[in-house]
Amino acid sequence: MLTLRGRIGHVAAALAVAAAVVGTRARPLAAQAGVVRHPLDALSTAEYWTIYDVLHASGHVDSATYVASVLLREPPKDAVLAWKPGMPIPREATVVLTRHGTTAEAIVDIAARTVASYRVVPGVQAPFVQAEFAEIGELVKNDPRVRAALARRGITDLTTVACETDPAGYVGLPEQDGRRTAWSICANLHGVYRPNGRPIEGVYAFVDVGARTVLRVDDSGPVPVPADPVDFDEQPTEPRTGTTPITVSQPLGPGFQITDGEISWQRWHFRFRVDPRVGPVLNLVRFDDGGRQRSIMYEGSLSEIFVPYMDPDEVWASHVYIDAGEYLVGGLMKPLREGVDCPPTAVFVHGVVPSERGLPILRPRLACLFERTGGQVAWRHGQETTVDPMDIAGRPGRDLVLRTAAVVGNYDYILDWTFKQDGSIHVGVGATGIIEAKGVASRVVAADSTRPLGSSPAGAAASPDAYGHLVAENTVGVNHDHFFSFRLDMDVDGERNSLVVDHLTPKRLPATNPWRKSLWTVESSVAHTEHDGMLDLHMEQPTLWRIINPNVHGPLGYPTGYEIVPGMTGMALLSPDDWPQRRAAFSEHALWVTPYRRDELYAAGVYTTNSKGDDGLAVWTKADRPIENADIVAWYTMGFHHVTRAEDWPVMPTLWHEFVIRPFDFFPRNPTLDLPLTP
Repeated sequence: MLTLRGRIGHVAAALAVAAAVVGTRARPLAAQAGVVRHPLDALSTAEYWTIYDVLHASGHVDSATYVASVLLREPPKDAVLAWKPGMPIPREATVVLTRHGTTAEAIVDIAARTVASYRVVPGVQAPFVQAEFAEIGELVKNDPRVRAALARRGITDLTTVACETDPAGYVGLPEQDGRRTAWSICANLHGVYRPNGRPIEGVYAFVDVGARTVLRVDDSGPVPVPADPVDFDEQPTEPRTGTTPITVSQPLGPGFQITDGEISWQRWHFRFRVDPRVGPVLNLVRFDDGGRQRSIMYEGSLSEIFVPYMDPDEVWASHVYIDAGEYLVGGLMKPLREGVDCPPTAVFVHGVVPSERGLPILRPRLACLFERTGGQVAWRHGQETTVDPMDIAGRPGRDLVLRTAAVVGNYDYILDWTFKQDGSIHVGVGATGIIEAKGVASRVVAADSTRPLGSSPAGAAASPDAYGHLVAENTVGVNHDHFFSFRLDMDVDGERNSLVVDHLTPKRLPATNPWRKSLWTVESSVAHTEHDGMLDLHMEQPTLWRIINPNVHGPLGYPTGYEIVPGMTGMALLSPDDWPQRRAAFSEHALWVTPYRRDELYAAGVYTTNSKGDDGLAVWTKADRPIENADIVAWYTMGFHHVTRAEDWPVMPTLWHEFVIRPFDFFPRNPTLDLPLTP
C-alpha cells in the first residue's frame, strides 16, 4: 500500500511562466527568472523574494513556520479587463503558513511591500510540506511499537525500511477532530529501489503531525512482502522488430507566436501561467473572426482531483485523496521529459517555485507547446460528379497542444489543452504512473468451478481480490475512482452569459402519419438559478449543455454560444452521507454553474486537508443564486472508475479521457473552409 505521495519533494510553490520560452535545447536556466507584463502573469522570482522579505519583517514567520502555499491572488475580473499596457500592474499573493498544526493565511501586497491582511484560520489544515513527511517517517520508523511489529515479521535490518506518510482523509475518527492527522505505512526496499509494490502490510501508525506524536500503532498480523519485480525502468529498450524511424520536424520553427506572454496561433489568442495548485491556467481566450477578437473564455483550469479507494479496512478507507488541495509542495505540475512527454519540435516553458521556507527555486520544463498534424482531418466529403465518379474534397488540419504533467504520489496525469482550427478546445487527461498496491497473503486467486472465469465473488471479504484485483503474486491493486473538476469561466462574446439545456425528447407521432411512428425533437430551457445548473449525464435522457450570450445573435437569429461536450465519464457511486463523498461533493454532478466570484476557485474548497465538506461547490450552491444573463462559471467533472488489471502493473499504460468545448452558433458557417491543402 505504500505510495510515492509521502516521498515526492512537494515544495509549497507558485510556478512562474518564464520570461523566455525555449526549445528542446533550453537557454541557460538563469535567464528564466520571469518578467511581469500582465496582471495575470505568474509570480516572478523577484516577487517571491518580496513575499519572503515582507513576511519575515512582519514577525509572522519563525523557524518553526513552514510555507505551505504561495499563490497569485488575481485582481478582480473587471480590473483585469479594464487594464491596458502601461498602466500599473496590481499584484497580490495569498500565502498559507503552517506551524505545529495551526494554519494562518496572509495576503501580501507585493507592490506596496506590506502584509495587507493576516489571520489564523481555525478548524482547517494547510497542505502538507515535505519536512513533515520526512520527520514523521523517521518518527514512525523509530517508534518501539513499529519496530516490534517489524521484528514479528522477521525484519530487523531497518536500513532498507522506509516509513512514509499520507494525509488521513477525514472519516469521522475521534482522533481526527482538531488534529493534523496522517497514516504512516512502511515498505521494505531490500533488493529494489522503488518502494511501490513492497508494502509491509498489516502494520500502520496513526500520527498527529502537528504534535509530532504517534497516536497509535495497529498490527493486524504479518502478510508476506511481495517479491514481484517492480523496477520497471530496467527493462530492455531495444526496438521491436519492424521498427523504422519516424521523423517530426519544423525546419522554420513553430507556427505560433509569443508576444509579451500572449500566444497567437491560427486565429487563437490566449495567455497562460502554471499555477502550483491547479497547473495550467488559461486566460483571456479569444478567436480572431474577420479581424475582430471575440471573447470565448476568461479563465479555464483544473480545479480539483478526487481519488477515493474502495477498501473498507481502516487505513484504506481514509485513502480519499483530494490531490490539488493536499499536495502543493513543489507544485502540482512536475518537469516534462524531452522526447517522452513532448516531441522534438516542442517549445518548453520554465518556471520558478519557492521552497517550503519560501526561497525561490528554478524549475525547468513545466509546460510545453507544440503543433501536431498527420492524420488530423479538418473536414472531407466524397461525392459522385459528372466529371469524377468519386470526387474527394477535404482539408487536413493541425492542432496546438499545451501540455503539462502532474505527479501526485503514485499517479501521473498528463494534462492537455488542445486548440483546434475550427474554434474548439479539447481538454484531455492521460492517466499513467503506478497503481496503489496492497500486500495480501495469497499468491494467486484460488480456482473455483462455481465462479465465472476472471470474476471476483461479490461481497466475499475473505477473498484477496474482494476489493481489487491481483496484479502480481501477493499484490492487489485496489479499486478506486478518479474525478477531475475543471473550472471554466466562459465569457462568450462578453461577460453576460446563460446556460441553455437542450433536451432530446422522444415524440410519438399521430397514428395518421403513415411513414413514421416516432422521432425526437429538441426542447430547450434556460437555467435560472444554480439548482437548474446541476446536471448529470443520462443516456436514456440525453441533453446538450450550451453557454450562450443572450445579448448577441448571429446572422440566423440564434444567440452565439459554446457547447460543453462531455466524454465518457463516470459518476460518483458513494453514498452522499459518506465522509469521502461529503468532502468532495463536487463529484455528485457532471456540471455545476455558479455566478462568478473572485475567491470561488476550488471545487472542494480552499482547505481540503482533513476537511469535512464545509466548503466548495455543494456549499456555495445552497444559496441557489441567479445565473441567467450573468457573469457565470461552469464546473465540469470528468470521472472514471478504475478496476485494476494485470496490465496495469508495475506501471500503467496511459489511458486518455477527454471533453470538448466547441462553438455552437458562434460562427455563421464552418470556420475551416479556408484551410490550405497542406497542413
